[in-house]
Amino acid sequence: MDARRGGRRSLIHGYGAARRASWLELFFDLVFVVAVFRLGQRLVADPSAHGVLVFAGLISAIWWLWFSFSYFADLFDDDRPPSRLVQLTAMLGVLALSATLPGGTAADADRFAVTYGLLLTLLTAMYAVVGWLDVEAREFCWWNAAGFLLAAVLWFGSLPAPTPVRYAVWGFALVLNATIAGPLAYALARAAPTQTSHMPERFGLFTIVVLGEAVLAVANGIDATGWRGVSVAIGIGGFIIASGVWWVYFIATFDSEAGNRVLRSGRRAVVRSYLYVYGHLLVSAAIVTAGVAVELAAEAADRHGTGHEVAGRLLGGSQLAMMAGCVIIYRGINLSVSRPVALAQAGLGLVALVVALAELPPLVAVSLSAAAWVVLAVVEQLRPRAG
Repeated sequence: MDARRGGRRSLIHGYGAARRASWLELFFDLVFVVAVFRLGQRLVADPSAHGVLVFAGLISAIWWLWFSFSYFADLFDDDRPPSRLVQLTAMLGVLALSATLPGGTAADADRFAVTYGLLLTLLTAMYAVVGWLDVEAREFCWWNAAGFLLAAVLWFGSLPAPTPVRYAVWGFALVLNATIAGPLAYALARAAPTQTSHMPERFGLFTIVVLGEAVLAVANGIDATGWRGVSVAIGIGGFIIASGVWWVYFIATFDSEAGNRVLRSGRRAVVRSYLYVYGHLLVSAAIVTAGVAVELAAEAADRHGTGHEVAGRLLGGSQLAMMAGCVIIYRGINLSVSRPVALAQAGLGLVALVVALAELPPLVAVSLSAAAWVVLAVVEQLRPRAG
């Protein structure tokens, strides 16, 4: 690398005017398609309150792994063969993790915990090695290594625990890990790295992954009902919802320089930007849930409305979660919202609340949600732009 501090090579990617995702990073995202798809299958099979809770916990765990490995690559952009082998090993681990997701047996939970703990141990080793090699990043790396190591110990330690306690340990491990490896590391390390970042692009690519899963769920719903007219209409509405999310995220609000701007704004801004980071988890989970809800709505319409209340609760709840995630993302990078956009967002939230509570017919629920997304996309597109 070309970055040097006083004649000493630094592993932090703190140079270059712009960065783009590498071919390996794109391949890395592809592996997570499998995990997200299998999580969606789980939610289709069990859309009850318990199923939603399980889905929320599992997608949080999967998303945290994706972010952790992606952010390490953003910090230390090393494309040499050893680094590639480490990333490929992580991808194999994620595939193994994905294989445990559809099942609900104790053996699946054991395999999930062991594999997850091993992946966290790999992250611990990655930060520890860089911290040993690079004095400039040492303290920051060791804070991160400590966060991943503590979490790995908790995941391994959950193995003998009974089922409800085990899941509580997993949740605590995730919260502890996400607190230490990130915000706390940036807040307490005497020298925090300021890399040239391409994380907004990475978040955008993962959003494309979950949008793809939502569109696939819509297609599954149409196919499972034999292409009946009402199911096709619901599928079109589901695609409009996915297109509205894409339009608002990528055309209206995407900012490729958000990460670099935050890093230049000081340590407090970087710590606050983790709202932007964690808001993406809420948005990603909501997109997958919305796709599942449309699939269930198509199936409910085919059964003459049976089960439509479950689809409505999922669809309305996912839209409310998505709006909440957007607000958190905006707060994380201090992004202002114009009055017309705020009103359109509030309108979408109101429609989502009606869809969640009113037990509307499937086609009506999906059509109302699709119309609300069209309105928001049009308002976002027409708002004045900065120069």
